[in-house]
Amino acid sequence: ARRVAPGGVGGGAAGAAKPSSKVASVRDEGETFTPEEFKAGRMGNYVNRPLVVDPSRDVEVDLLAGALVPPPAEDLLHQAPAPPGNNAIVGLASYATFMTGFRRLVGSLRVGGYDGHIILGVHPDIPQKEESYLTKMGVTMYKVVTAECDPRILDGVAETSNGVRAKCSRGLEDLKLEWGRYEMARRWLRACEGCTGWSMVIDTRDIFFQADPFSGLGDPNVAEHDLLFVEEIAKYTNPKPHEAHRAVDIGESRRFVSHVLPCYGSDAVRPGDLADRPMLCSGTVLGTHDGMHRFLSVLVDEFQTNNGRGAKCRSPATTDQWTMNHLYYSGRFGRVERTRTVPWGTGPVLTVGKPCVNSKDEENKSGKKDLMALDGDGDGLVLNRYESEESPTRVAPALHQWDRCAAWINQWFKAHRELYMRADEAEDEPPVPWVG
Repeated sequence: ARRVAPGGVGGGAAGAAKPSSKVASVRDEGETFTPEEFKAGRMGNYVNRPLVVDPSRDVEVDLLAGALVPPPAEDLLHQAPAPPGNNAIVGLASYATFMTGFRRLVGSLRVGGYDGHIILGVHPDIPQKEESYLTKMGVTMYKVVTAECDPRILDGVAETSNGVRAKCSRGLEDLKLEWGRYEMARRWLRACEGCTGWSMVIDTRDIFFQADPFSGLGDPNVAEHDLLFVEEIAKYTNPKPHEAHRAVDIGESRRFVSHVLPCYGSDAVRPGDLADRPMLCSGTVLGTHDGMHRFLSVLVDEFQTNNGRGAKCRSPATTDQWTMNHLYYSGRFGRVERTRTVPWGTGPVLTVGKPCVNSKDEENKSGKKDLMALDGDGDGLVLNRYESEESPTRVAPALHQWDRCAAWINQWFKAHRELYMRADEAEDEPPVPWVG
């Protein structure tokens, strides 16, 4: 059974002190990164601030966020009836066939009690069975048609077989799909009049929900933070610190350096300054209505700017995650006091990809379970290791990058079908109440 307790923004590590006025004192003293506070159980005192904090950046960010947002470039396939909730989950899922994925993604949300908006970009020739299922689940669908990219953003770039880094979409030919999906989300959210609460922009292929991801965030209108980035497992949150290779801090990541240094240069990219900082995930970003719009406006503007900087700054030379991390640690999203990074093992999302991999196991590198915390006898719901038993996010609401855990999680899915389906066949799945 699901275990979701009432409450606010998470309960903290077992035995942790509740957030207090010390939070302000830590920030006032100019601390930029305080993993020792987290490890001591004082989660409320933890901060992971950008290296650069320039208040004047807020003015630039406000201008970007205040610019006119064009209407969606994609044709609306289905407008779902207004749901009871005002939160929104948005993603690109334009796979030719994806029924199993839709049932795990959308089914887990609806079975888990999520009653807000779900907005997805789907294949223009989505199978009727899948369209019918999504319609019953109250999903708004846009048809995303792939297209050749504007030749100007292809000049000098390497060819790639990665579809999202090789193709664009009709109406957004100036952005590769990997980048364009953020502009889609920005436009879809702006077009959604009822999306006034929290929102979450997600990867769709490898995410599963054990609970409503917003259940522990409280009222967005009075939230201290309006933009939340999810940390991947870092050295300071690694349950097995003696196995240092099980976590990678961003300054140590060769991929980060190789994707941002050629574009931004050594004056702007200083890996040594980020040697102990956590990597942030670009596939699960949460924010209030205004916070998410701020994030998407800045990120999309940077993608468009990079396309004009030359081949070293265009996809696939630069990618979404590394660009986003560079922007965050450079203070480019602005509103530093309104922005927070959420430690691995806490909060609304548990990124399980890296923990499920042990690069030093020559026989079987992936599908590891030893860093996971599961309820019961090790086969129950997946827990946030550092949340207290009373926390509303003790059961991790969202599991991201679960495909790296295939050796055990595929059987786990079979054992927990009640988490994402009420009927064996999709056509027998009952509709959500507001669809009827």
